[in-house]
Amino acid sequence: MRQFVLVMVACFLLIAVPATAQTDLGKGQDFSNSGSTPEVFGGPDGFGYRFIDSSEPNGPAFSFVDISGTGTAMGLTDDGEGDAVIGFAFNFYGNPYTDARIGNNGGIFLGTPGVGNIFALNACPLPDAQGGTTAPRISVFWDDVDSDTGDVFFETQTACAHPDCAGQCFVVQWDNRPHFSNVGSGTFEAILCDSGDLIFQYLDLDYGNPAFDFGATASVGIEDEAQDATFVLQYSCNTASLSNNFAVRFTEATVPVELQTFSVD
Repeated sequence: MRQFVLVMVACFLLIAVPATAQTDLGKGQDFSNSGSTPEVFGGPDGFGYRFIDSSEPNGPAFSFVDISGTGTAMGLTDDGEGDAVIGFAFNFYGNPYTDARIGNNGGIFLGTPGVGNIFALNACPLPDAQGGTTAPRISVFWDDVDSDTGDVFFETQTACAHPDCAGQCFVVQWDNRPHFSNVGSGTFEAILCDSGDLIFQYLDLDYGNPAFDFGATASVGIEDEAQDATFVLQYSCNTASLSNNFAVRFTEATVPVELQTFSVD
């Protein structure tokens, strides 16, 4: 038997993400663009961001930071948004931000308070330009999220509880939120590290309906297309590619892939 060893010191997968402009289709309507299945690592985008998920040995640890008992409850209604102060300057696509606009539909805008509407229907593929909103955007789990149960919380931690996020972090948690119209419930979060990394964590995405479970109608990614059309990195859209107890990290750092060994007879 001949042994072959493939050594990958740093391997990167370039993902081409076409730009598209969409309008809000309205609640409960189907957005018919076909989904895209993610790789476990990918990028870089035009700025240099890459992603890696927790299924990779060098991926982020899944370590859910539950702030439902300590964070600020936003009391967001269906399709609602609210503003929060991050607590430090978070660097995103080369610019520092101290304010976040958080939407019940699973997304965060950075920049000017009060600016940005996260519509009920996601754009697939990213980037989005719905309603002309092009502010820097973090799509943690952009979907038609309802508000019958649970709440959305935020919290700044001076010593971040996540093991891959040393220093300060800003945590936003969508806790026990159903899919529209009051279908099941899901819990997920975004962690913005003061290093500039972003960690998305998915505790429970089983809504009890395969049409919505695990990201089947959601978009996940980051973007700042107003600054540059190439500044967009999509992890997935409209595919059930996420899972419970799962994490994705977006970073400007290199994304190493472990040594791999395979045999050929």
